[in-house]
Amino acid sequence: MSAHPTLSESAESYATYLLSLDSEEAPLEEIRGADLYVAWCCSRGCGAALEHFWTACVPTARRAALSVTKDEDLAEDVVQEVLKKLIVGTADKTGTLASYRGRSKLERWLRSVTVRAAISASRKNSQMGVSEDEDAALQVPAVDDDPELALLKESSGAMVETALRDSLRELDSETRLVLQQHLIDGLTIDQLASVYRIHRVTAARRIAKAREALLSATRHKLRRAVQLTGGHLDSLINFAQSRVKLSLRWFAATQNPE
Repeated sequence: MSAHPTLSESAESYATYLLSLDSEEAPLEEIRGADLYVAWCCSRGCGAALEHFWTACVPTARRAALSVTKDEDLAEDVVQEVLKKLIVGTADKTGTLASYRGRSKLERWLRSVTVRAAISASRKNSQMGVSEDEDAALQVPAVDDDPELALLKESSGAMVETALRDSLRELDSETRLVLQQHLIDGLTIDQLASVYRIHRVTAARRIAKAREALLSATRHKLRRAVQLTGGHLDSLINFAQSRVKLSLRWFAATQNPE
């Protein structure tokens, strides 16, 4: 516990949990105590533990999934499913992160779980028999009905991206984590409520507040940078909103370089 002093879960409860472990399965002297403590705190909805888990372990899972699938979209789907099973669980089963017993590094354990899931997903994907070219042919490119707006987006795209990234840097880590969990990792309101052990209304408000904080900061930066007001500024903000996911992925990549 001394390795993670910011985690506030009960020492007494954790001691009880340790004593409940099967000593033959995982002798206490061989357990990676710090990692086991993080996993246990995550299973109890501790925000600081979840933040540590997402920052320290999830990037490794994403790289592992991509190394197996060779497909960014499929890899992201794999990681999202793994995280949901580990952290959220299902209606009749709690998250399986509790199955971690500390016999290897938590990051390595998550990587192993993700690789198995990625292999399974790749096999299923290959059996579907739809080529990339066929899939692309089914997609119809969007047409912008407003030429003036299209020109504004084109000329200000880099500025919007910069404003978003700067605003992301300025957000507190908890707000960024909620956005990442919801927008990148695909956790629903109900799933976030389950993760943090809060009411779904509280979870919805937390997501809305995080979005508002990001877009409000972005609006302020754009207003100052391009001297726009009214409809044109609103259009740029709408454009910025469509780029939030990409900016979040960029932020995660810069914080956890390979």
